[in-house]
Amino acid sequence: MDICAYVMDAYAKQTYATESHDVRAWPGFEVVLDAARRAGFEYKYAGRATVHEYDVVLISITSDCDWWPLLSEIATWRRRPLVIAGGAGVMNVRPFLRWVDCFVLGRGEELLPAILEAHKDGGRFESESVIWSDSFSMETVYKIAQVDAPYPYTVTMTNGKPFTERSVGCPNKCLFCGYTWQRKYYGDGGFAAGADSMAQGNRERTIIELLKIDPKHWQDEAPLRIVGLDGMSERLRMQANKRITRKMFREFLRGLSVIEKPHQVKLYCIVGYPNETREDWHEFTDDIKIESDSCGKKEKQWSLLSHFTPFRAMPSTPSATWPMSYQNYRGKIARELKDPRMKGNVFYQDNGFWVVEGMGTESLPTVIQSAICHRGTESDADNVMTIARARRYWSANSISKQATLEKMFDVATLFGAFTWENLPTRNILGYVEQRKVEKMGLLAT
Repeated sequence: MDICAYVMDAYAKQTYATESHDVRAWPGFEVVLDAARRAGFEYKYAGRATVHEYDVVLISITSDCDWWPLLSEIATWRRRPLVIAGGAGVMNVRPFLRWVDCFVLGRGEELLPAILEAHKDGGRFESESVIWSDSFSMETVYKIAQVDAPYPYTVTMTNGKPFTERSVGCPNKCLFCGYTWQRKYYGDGGFAAGADSMAQGNRERTIIELLKIDPKHWQDEAPLRIVGLDGMSERLRMQANKRITRKMFREFLRGLSVIEKPHQVKLYCIVGYPNETREDWHEFTDDIKIESDSCGKKEKQWSLLSHFTPFRAMPSTPSATWPMSYQNYRGKIARELKDPRMKGNVFYQDNGFWVVEGMGTESLPTVIQSAICHRGTESDADNVMTIARARRYWSANSISKQATLEKMFDVATLFGAFTWENLPTRNILGYVEQRKVEKMGLLAT
């Protein structure tokens, strides 16, 4: 039985040198592959040109955006082997049942070897965490597989660096976060999912974590690069159970202001929550102004690169039923908050800080694509494949893409509020008792 680990063209080094599979590496995928190898299953890496030479193809879906390039490639394969897909992006299988034979939900280091062993012997491994496309039913309850400890072995990445898993999941219970609600937390109370040799300075740090230590130690491991805020106001953060008060946000800014060598820190902030208002947006810059005024004029300032991420209703989270905002947020918040004196995408600058909107804010078509992946059903399958293969769509501008998606999909339903009874992913459950998940989501809104 010949097995391959699939590398999409989008992540092949010759087409994407910076973020390629060989450079960036996929720790979760490599952990599962290592478990398969330790169970006696050898594999090779393959792409679109050679996948037909194998009996089984293993695919990692790291996020919902991976589905589109994958389907465009599957449509061109000369022969389709047994397709097994897993990863953080496997949260809703319904639009993809035609093109994947087996979906692995959650942690796969124990499931994949069992699936391969049964297939080698001509059988099929059954589990509540494994979905076989030809037997999928909305009447069946599936559960996201968990582990009771981090992976015990150090794994060598394709970039040659070792990876040791320090923890699993996250101790915070932000209602929007698939990472939290789909993975039971195991760790020492902090959030350190990376490895000793992986780029610790590039992982997201939380303000909650940082305020537990003196600011002079915030950069002990590596430069402070990414910080999660995830709400423009205290009200929105509390609604999403992101327990960062205005006082804490200002204390974080005050901590930055005393670090002697300022640089740029990317501030991740979710926008488009239910009930969000312009007043919530202005609270963000109000807090920055307060601390900037109090810290006095500085020769060098911190750059707060604001990465605004439109809210997505993630399956298997308390927010799964929440409505999504049907707006294009790219540039919108900066225009609202912009000081008339500011140029370009800079929307605030004073004594201690200057604030700029990052270029990575997703456009509305990108968010619609996510909604299709998270809330789509079998009836969307044909149009999903049509979009995946349509070169003219992917090269079109944002306005054209939006018009195409509105024509082909029921965007009003995809972005609307659901109940737990009609949610397309209602039969895929996490580790927390479902009644508690539902109650938390309803109370927040």
